[in-house]
Amino acid sequence: MTQLDRDRDEIDRIDAQIAELFEKRFRTVEDVIQYKQENHLSILNQGREDTITEKNAARIQSSDIRPYFIKMYKEILSLSRKYQQEILNRKEEGSL
Repeated sequence: MTQLDRDRDEIDRIDAQIAELFEKRFRTVEDVIQYKQENHLSILNQGREDTITEKNAARIQSSDIRPYFIKMYKEILSLSRKYQQEILNRKEEGSL
């Protein structure tokens, strides 16, 4: 096995962990939107998003990698908002 093969195997293992955590995060988002709906809160809380983006970006030690993490994280937050809106839409339609 070449180093490239070993590196690709490691990436595959990491990707499996990312997929598992992504799904876990979005299952938790289902609880968050339930709370927001019950308490008449909007989906977007820009201050919270800015705070958690900064906090999580600070966990990235490499200054070369950090901007890419921020872009990825902002996309995750955007997808999370879209998923929350989808859940609300389904509730309004009576699909849930």
